[in-house]
Amino acid sequence: MDNKVRITIVGLGGVGGFYGGLLAHKYEQSNDVEICFVARGEHLKQIKAKGITVISGDEKIVGKPHLATDNFNEIGHTDYLIMATKGYDLDDTLEKMKVCISKNTVILPLLNGVEAYEKLHNYFDEATVWEGCTYIVSRLKEAGVIENPSGRQKVLFGIDNNITDAMIQLQTIMKDAGIKAITSDKISTEIWEKYILVSASATATSYYNCPIGVIMQDHRQDVVALLTEAEQIAIGKGVHLEDDIVSVIENRLCAIPYESTTSMHSDFLAGKEQNELNIMSGYMVEQGKELRLETPVYTKMFESLQMRKGKNYLK
Repeated sequence: MDNKVRITIVGLGGVGGFYGGLLAHKYEQSNDVEICFVARGEHLKQIKAKGITVISGDEKIVGKPHLATDNFNEIGHTDYLIMATKGYDLDDTLEKMKVCISKNTVILPLLNGVEAYEKLHNYFDEATVWEGCTYIVSRLKEAGVIENPSGRQKVLFGIDNNITDAMIQLQTIMKDAGIKAITSDKISTEIWEKYILVSASATATSYYNCPIGVIMQDHRQDVVALLTEAEQIAIGKGVHLEDDIVSVIENRLCAIPYESTTSMHSDFLAGKEQNELNIMSGYMVEQGKELRLETPVYTKMFESLQMRKGKNYLK
């Protein structure tokens, strides 16, 4: 790499904090790569003072970025911008990001769902927006500390039908930092396979107010209906899926530990006003209307959950 590559991570929660911490640790003294963080509050204060601590399995490291700030103006131009905010924070972040974005910037969203990619692609027409997803179970343990108990993690990114030099460059940078990064020229298929699983499970666990094991035991018919409706929406949007994708995802859900639940269900249990309902369920209903596809189960559950949003969760 002839010039210093600047990578900015926006949102330092379980996903952004984990991958950002590994990158900051690897490239703290680098002459080729510099890592910038956009965070806020006490979390930002602790990162500025001590760096970000990442606990991955039995390993603990500290990453100290080139810059940590809550002000995009302090960062200036960035080569790669990794979006890891909550989906419901995206709209508030778009305008603030503009000072960092140019025609040479690559934006990589690592948010649940597919709506973030569509919004970023429409908003930043001069930048390059990739699709991406991650497989990881990590959390913000406390301000300045991210924990991934199993240590398992994987990031996939790219655009359909093409692998570019920029993708190879970012993959190499991430792999050298210990991140299992994979470029894909079939990324929309990868993302929709994950989205169908998380959307259906989030919707069903929240609607029935029970863990994944219970919905697969007592409400499997509705789960399969959700998977089928989501499959038809993906196909309607031109995404290639395997013919047996519904049964494949059904089997994956059956393999999840019985008492596990989804982050959206957890947010409903906590009575949070902000959650991923529109991202996980509302998007499917909206796309069904646009594509003139029936989504009766998604619509029933979405409308019910809208009524319960932000309230004490009582059945």
